[in-house]
Amino acid sequence: MTLLLRAALVIGALSYCALLRDGADPSAEARRLTGSAVTGAQATLPSALEAIPAAGRDRAVRAVLARGLMAELSRRAAADGPEPASHDTLEASDRQPAWRGAEPH
Repeated sequence: MTLLLRAALVIGALSYCALLRDGADPSAEARRLTGSAVTGAQATLPSALEAIPAAGRDRAVRAVLARGLMAELSRRAAADGPEPASHDTLEASDRQPAWRGAEPH
């Protein structure tokens, strides 16, 4: 999996550099490419949704909304809640590498 991610990163970086070298604006190219993808998805999505039975579609929408709501609530609870207690057992001398002059005990 990491091989695929690395390959995608390298290909993306090389493509970006090629756009810069040619004098093109990378953000304009991205908007142009995603604009056509969004238009294609908007045309395809209604027909795909109509193929799903109404009961199944309603259940799927409720499940997605509930999952999103639970994720948002848990994110807010984590942001507003108290800091968790640290389970760190290291002392300051343990964090100092020996080659940088750790203090003798």
